[in-house]
Amino acid sequence: MTEQQAKGAPKGPGSFCVPRAAVEALLDAKATAYEICAYLVLAKYTDESGRYSPASISAMNKATGANKLKGGPVDRAIERLKQIRAKTVKQVSNGRSGKSHAMVDQVADLGPILFERTAWQQQTGEILPDGPTERGLVRYVLPDFGEEKESRIWFGNNLVGWIGGFPQPLKKLKDAGPVAARLLLAMYAANDMELWGGVRPIGPGRGPWKHYEPVADDVNLYGGARLIRAKDHGEVASIEKRISDGDDKAYWNALAALVSAGLIYEVVMVLNKNAEKRKFSSGAEFSAIPDDAEPYYELDARSAHGYKPEGEEGIGGATAKTAGELGHPVAVEGGRLDGTYAAIVPAGYPAMIAGVYRLRFRVANPKNAGVKGAWASIHTRNREAFELVQAIRAAHKKPALVPPWADKPQAAAPVDKVPT
Repeated sequence: MTEQQAKGAPKGPGSFCVPRAAVEALLDAKATAYEICAYLVLAKYTDESGRYSPASISAMNKATGANKLKGGPVDRAIERLKQIRAKTVKQVSNGRSGKSHAMVDQVADLGPILFERTAWQQQTGEILPDGPTERGLVRYVLPDFGEEKESRIWFGNNLVGWIGGFPQPLKKLKDAGPVAARLLLAMYAANDMELWGGVRPIGPGRGPWKHYEPVADDVNLYGGARLIRAKDHGEVASIEKRISDGDDKAYWNALAALVSAGLIYEVVMVLNKNAEKRKFSSGAEFSAIPDDAEPYYELDARSAHGYKPEGEEGIGGATAKTAGELGHPVAVEGGRLDGTYAAIVPAGYPAMIAGVYRLRFRVANPKNAGVKGAWASIHTRNREAFELVQAIRAAHKKPALVPPWADKPQAAAPVDKVPT
């Protein structure tokens, strides 16, 4: 372990990972906000293996805003973390034949997700890779349960540290409460930048998303395109009991807290499938995302902090302006947008509008596997969609628009910058 890591300076590509088994264990145990935050601090300061951490109680206090060493909330969180055990579940045959045969869950105990130094040495006899000074002493061991790094859950270092005008993100998370902390952890587990550019809204373990409902019939545009207009109608989620313990209101409050804290934000997307009409448990109908849908292009990034993250502008301004100039406005009186968006797609193509959540403190360095390719794909899709908008404008003898990324760098990974 290097002196730089022991002091808590950012290491490697500015990110760290956590075993998926540990995240599942934290969720299953209904871990508190302090427990989740403490584990993330320990993980952030591990060595390259992701196992050996020199982080102290003081480091965890600093990240969470706590101020007591012995017997304080962080100390209690560490004690509980040592009791939380990971497990694995696999399907096996029940050993019967014929109609009695069935596949059943077999649970295997993988052991604790956290060990203090002495306990680990007593159990394994391992000589720990201490640094050259007291700061580099390995205080905790976080087992990786044999998971390859590629299959672990990844976080941006700035979630634990801080940047510019966004001090102590973990303090914000801790103050938002245990349901918010567990929800954010689950959203990191569902993060899929390569395909979705954010938290995956479909499939097992999917995260929350926003549904947009049509405000008018689609319009066929001269030049070979179709105009879709839809408005934000709120969130959709499959609420897991282990996140909110069956309290739906607590779940929605937690989601609102994560948005208002700036830990997540919405990206309004056009998807490549028509919406499927489904019903909520209340009986109300909504436009659902089909299981085989994928992103087509991005319209907007909506942040509670009132700015669009650099490199994530989307082309919603161009589609809205074009729709208005062609007599199908999406803005209200005075040109103000009220959550209604316009999408322009080739004639005959299926499409829908939906909102997907993006994590602010994600892996953002193009040297990390998949990051560079993810952003290259997003930018390519946006440019191709913008070219269609320009072609439709030309067909209607409207002047060409300036691309939203003109004179702005479209980096392989946007900078996590927050205004003061």
